[in-house]
Amino acid sequence: MISSRALRPILIGLSCLSVVVVAVPTASATQPVNPYGALGAQPVDWQVCGQAPVTYCADITAPMDWYDLSKGTISIHITKVASTGGAARRGILLVDPGGPGSDGSALAANTAKSEPELLNAYDIIGFAPRGVAPSTALDCDIDWSKYTPVADERDRSAATTGQQLADARLVGQSCGAAPLAPYITTDQTIRDMDLIRAVLGAPKVNYLGFSYGTWLGAWYAAAFEPRADRFVLDSNMDWRRTIKDDYVDAWAQGFDRRFEVQFLPWLARHDDLYGFGTTTDQVQASLDALRVAVAGQGRASSLDVLQAQALYNASGWPQWAGVLKTLRADPSQATKLLPAVRVPTGKAASGAYWAVTCADTPWSHDPSYWVAEGDRLGAAYPLVGAESTEEPCAFYPYTSQHPVLPGADNLPAMLMVQDQYDPATPLEGALDAARESHQAMVFVQDGGNHIAYDTGNACVDAHVNDYLLHGGAPTSAVCEAMPLPLDDRVYS
Repeated sequence: MISSRALRPILIGLSCLSVVVVAVPTASATQPVNPYGALGAQPVDWQVCGQAPVTYCADITAPMDWYDLSKGTISIHITKVASTGGAARRGILLVDPGGPGSDGSALAANTAKSEPELLNAYDIIGFAPRGVAPSTALDCDIDWSKYTPVADERDRSAATTGQQLADARLVGQSCGAAPLAPYITTDQTIRDMDLIRAVLGAPKVNYLGFSYGTWLGAWYAAAFEPRADRFVLDSNMDWRRTIKDDYVDAWAQGFDRRFEVQFLPWLARHDDLYGFGTTTDQVQASLDALRVAVAGQGRASSLDVLQAQALYNASGWPQWAGVLKTLRADPSQATKLLPAVRVPTGKAASGAYWAVTCADTPWSHDPSYWVAEGDRLGAAYPLVGAESTEEPCAFYPYTSQHPVLPGADNLPAMLMVQDQYDPATPLEGALDAARESHQAMVFVQDGGNHIAYDTGNACVDAHVNDYLLHGGAPTSAVCEAMPLPLDDRVYS
């Protein structure tokens, strides 16, 4: 938990961050809008594919391997909502929802609908990254009949850890066997993004990325710095670290912390509705007893996974608390209310998810290492730490030969946005990335959701929109969170 005393130096540090940012560099004469020849000059066959707002879709051609064009091509699906600003239009705004493995096609229309000021200034461009349908998709062709969900990840017996490793091997080896797998990486994807820019005739990219989209955006900005204009990164991974650091260690810490710091006190405040106790200790004891009862139904891992998924966004807490109340009254409902789930928590079944995650940075391929990691993280962060043993990347055969290392020497000034108790991309990594690369940050004090912009917080939206619309050096700010559901105020 981060106390108010510990928070003070963070806030002081945020005020310093805005002082050291530098101006975004401009493209030089040696960097033409289209450095890709016929590939960058390919026609775009836009077709109307949505209304209110009118959305256009198209497929463009990209190399399967940017480092060996002889290997053939793939298709990248892009969407566009055209600017309403006429002469006030200032360029394109590329948007990405994260993942990896998430289709961003719909995000252009969603952003245009909720943020009309941005649509006045930009053509808003969405895309499905390589490996993700409706772009050329990576199919892992996993035989799920051979996958056995582990009933209780916290049971660290040899039988449990052996099954975790077997499940991880199934996913990792299946994805690694896909012919497209070696070419689904962040490094290849950012080159597709620059191709999109060139095909659309834009000299620069403006960018709005969430979650993994912050990793993707930082890699693009570092590799194509002169082409990066106004960049907003919301719910930040630490791009200075490895994917393992972000998606295993920080992940386990972040979910456990939000559970303890926000969910347990929230449930205690609403004991009149749910009856788990009026203090966090009482609520924890009640939930521990419930987990034992649910474990008797073979659904302990499912309870942990679904609890963690509920922590992404507090809007679903009343519904989830109702499920917990029902289970407490009748644990036999667990087989109906808690379906057997695949872990790790919240990780997509998308092949592109595993290809990017496993290839971007190195992973240990020693099964005993992952058993030890599950033991270590399970003891430190009980909610999801033990699931770390089930790591498909331990069995994935590829590592990118062209990693990008974003840092102070190759990144432009960007605007980062971060909730204090974000479970999936915890604060520590975001702050370290901001300090190391001299970035400004809009910090949401007492915020705990994963994603802060365009979710109803007027303060966050105002700072982000002001930067995207008016430019200037990004500056740090502190916004207050919104109250959690059923609460009458924000609780620290």
